[in-house]
Order: sequence, then structure tokens, then C-alpha cells
Amino acid sequence: MGLFSLLRDFLTNTSFHGLRFVAQKERHWTERVFWLVCCGVSWWASAKLMLASWDQFQNNAISFVVESTYLDWDTTFPSISVCEEDNMERVYFMSAKLYGEDHDFNLDEVLKEISYFRGSAYYIKEFCFDGHVKCPQGNFSQLARTIRSGCPEIFADCKVNNVAFNCCDYFLPLDTEIGTCFALNSQQGHRLVGKEDTLPIKANRRSPKASVYLELRVQSNVHIHSAEDVPFLNSLSSEVFVAAPLIHKRFGIAVREIENEPGVRDTSTQQRKCRFHDENDLTVYRFYSYSACITECRKQAQIKQCNCTTHLMPNAKEEEICTLEGLMCLYVHYTNFSVLKTSWSRKEGLYCPCVPACTEPEYNIVTQESFGIAHNTSRIELTLDRLPSERYKRNVVRGRLDMVVSMGGAAGLFVGASLLSFVELFYYFSLRMCGGESAPEEDEESSKDHDGPDRLSGGRRSGGGSGSSAVAPVMAHHYHNNLIQPPPLPPPPHQDPHYYARF
Repeated sequence: MGLFSLLRDFLTNTSFHGLRFVAQKERHWTERVFWLVCCGVSWWASAKLMLASWDQFQNNAISFVVESTYLDWDTTFPSISVCEEDNMERVYFMSAKLYGEDHDFNLDEVLKEISYFRGSAYYIKEFCFDGHVKCPQGNFSQLARTIRSGCPEIFADCKVNNVAFNCCDYFLPLDTEIGTCFALNSQQGHRLVGKEDTLPIKANRRSPKASVYLELRVQSNVHIHSAEDVPFLNSLSSEVFVAAPLIHKRFGIAVREIENEPGVRDTSTQQRKCRFHDENDLTVYRFYSYSACITECRKQAQIKQCNCTTHLMPNAKEEEICTLEGLMCLYVHYTNFSVLKTSWSRKEGLYCPCVPACTEPEYNIVTQESFGIAHNTSRIELTLDRLPSERYKRNVVRGRLDMVVSMGGAAGLFVGASLLSFVELFYYFSLRMCGGESAPEEDEESSKDHDGPDRLSGGRRSGGGSGSSAVAPVMAHHYHNNLIQPPPLPPPPHQDPHYYARF
């Protein structure tokens, strides 16, 4: 069968509406043009509606609503990270221990910049390259761990809901790009094998009180964040509290959490515009979060620009850590690494295409008060000011099933198609073409040759006035096309011996 004949056969017999009127030979050309235009418009409209359904599925599959059925909610207290800040007393003590009492005091500033490195390297630039100060040339990570205070040197007292606990049993080391912090209830910190190392703090209508009290021996920054988040250079100022000596600070926190219905996981990251914590492809942390993504982005930018990254970067390989020359490169490009910018901004800064975590809550400071104390320590008290009365929730409004139904409805409405209609395309132009079936025209010619005598005899019989003999050629042709032997035709009336006996 030729391709043109096969195409005509397909158009004549397909279940797509309107195409058979285009392929039928007995139609006038104006009819065929009319139906061709109608079919073209219908297919175009169907394609437009399908593309609109696909666009809605990709870009508007999720709705973000506010939920207020708060009576049965359990509100999780935020994770807390304590990060030591520029402890010069510790630097003086450790530099004297490492380099002796008679060392150059400019070295103290160099050690401070290395141990608490955030991009600034002024003293490294001024004193480490002219030979006046013998600066350390490597192993900066170990040097920072040695100089910075450990957990016992930082914490004096810890309480949860006015119940004291051992601080260092639950505030575990957490490597960050600003140095080693100590975090409570963080999923990213170092785990203690064979020991419970989390202290869940939840509040609900039955037990509405939740508070954490910290007494610290050194000046530190206290960060609040979700369990998967980490402190980083661009932490929001509203989520960072400065613990200063001789001051007691009390903060009231309001929490607004985010809930996701189960179907949200079935959508793609591009559709929901967020990631779950286990959808992680980062190298710096085990779980995904926005802050972890920014840290990874900054690491890659530093390696691209300076061929190395800071020695405080979590999970950095030994060959990736900067030397003094590398730290100077980071210092020269400080703005490009420390300031975040949007994709359309032309100012200097770092663009990171990071999406938020799907379960990342929102924290707000509702109340704040501070007063002096007699002890040479700093006190931070965090309390849940009130139980939340609303939370955000992601709902799936256009799932895969909705998209299939919408596209199927468009195909059925405009072209009368179903799934089997598209199977016909495969059948006609693959299986049937390879099957070697003869064209319909050839079948008609062969049927004419077969039925020639019957048609002639049928014509003679019709002269006898019998109505049944008029359909005999049609019946014979029908049975021939279906490969069934036709039944014997009745004899003409004038040849029937009993015909005239009736009269």
C-alpha cells in the first residue's frame, strides 16, 4: 500500500472527527476545503488549550493559603545556635601560649582575623607579606579550633522551662562559614552516637509555656532558626541577638509555621518553588535549607574567583582551603562574596538561585527588654510570647490527574479524540504499514472482477420484476469483502416451475 493510499485510508476510518469528510472522494471540493478549515481550527484550539493547561500545571500548581484551625497544633520552639564573637581575651591567651609572651602584638590581630574570619584581612595584608611578623602559613582550620572557645568556656547555665540541664549535652558543635557554633536541636550539627542529643520543646493549648534561658561567659551572637537552618553571613538581624556582658535580655518570639499537604511532595521543585530538607544536593550540609544553599553558593563563587575557599567553610576539602594569598583574594573581592543580590541587579554582589525550604517557619520578635546584672556574664532569655493562631499551608490545586483530565477534555471537545485515537496513528503508520495489507482501491477492483457474472445475472433478473434480485449484487459484494461465501440466490420468477401454478 502506498503512503498516499494509507493516509487516505487513515483519514477515512479514523476516529478523529471531521477528517473523513476531507478524504472521501465523492465529496465536492468545496466541502472538503470547508472541513479542512474546520479541522485545522479545531486542532489549533485544542493545542492552545492543552498548552494553557500545561502552563497552569507548571506555574500555578500550588496555592499558598492561611490556615486558622489552631486548637490542635503543636508549635515547635526554634533551634538556637550560640556563636562566639571576636574574643580578644582568648586570642591574647592562646597567642602567648603558642608564640610566647614576647611575640609581636600585631600577630594577635592576625590570629583574630584568621580565627574569626568573615572576609576582612586588613592586618594580614599589612603585616604578613613584608616579613615583619611571622604569620602562620597554613593549617588555619586547626588554628581556629584551637583559639576559639569550647563549649565549657562559653556556657555557664542553661534552662528549659525553668528546668536546668547540662548545656554541653545538648548544645552540639555546628560547623558554619562563620566558625564553629554550638546548636540546640539542630539537624545539621554533630551527632552523639548512642545518646539522645535533642531536647524537643513544644507548646500547645495544654502546655502553652515554652522558654529557654542561657547564661554565657563570653560575648556571643545567639541565632534562632529552624532545625535545618544554620547561622551564616547573611542571617537576618531580627533572628540574631547579641549577648553582651553584664546585661540580661529577654525576647518574646512569635512563630508562624508552614504546613504542606501530602500531595506537595509529588510536585517538582520548580512547581512548588521550595525544597524539602531531604532533597539535598549540597556538599556543605546533610540537609537542605536556604542558609545551607547560600553557604554552598558562596563556596562555589569563592573557588571560581580565587581558586580556594575559606578555612571555616563546612566540609571543605584540604586542597580547597585558602593560603594567606587566597585569603587576600577573598578580602579583595569581599563585596562580591558577602552581599546578596537579585538576578536583575547590576550592583556588586553574589547572586544565588536558592529557594526556601518547604517547612521553613517565620520568626518575629514581639517583645524585647533588657536590664543590667551584677555578674560578669551575659544572659539571654527566649520565650514563646503566644501560641500561633494561624499558619501557612501549601495545597495542590493542579495535580497530574487534573492536567490529564484537562488535556483529555480539550482533545475530546475539539477533535473528538481519545487515547485510542492516538493509538490509531501508531497502528496505521507502523503495524499496518508493515503488515503488507493491500490498498482499499485494489480490494474494490478485485471485488468487481469477482462479482462481474453475478452483477450481470442480477441485471437480467431485475427485468423480471423481482425486488429481491435487485439487492443480490450488493449482498454478494458485501459477503465477498468479508471473505464469506454468499448464500445461493433464489431463482428468477419466470424459471420457477411452481410460479405459474399459483395462478
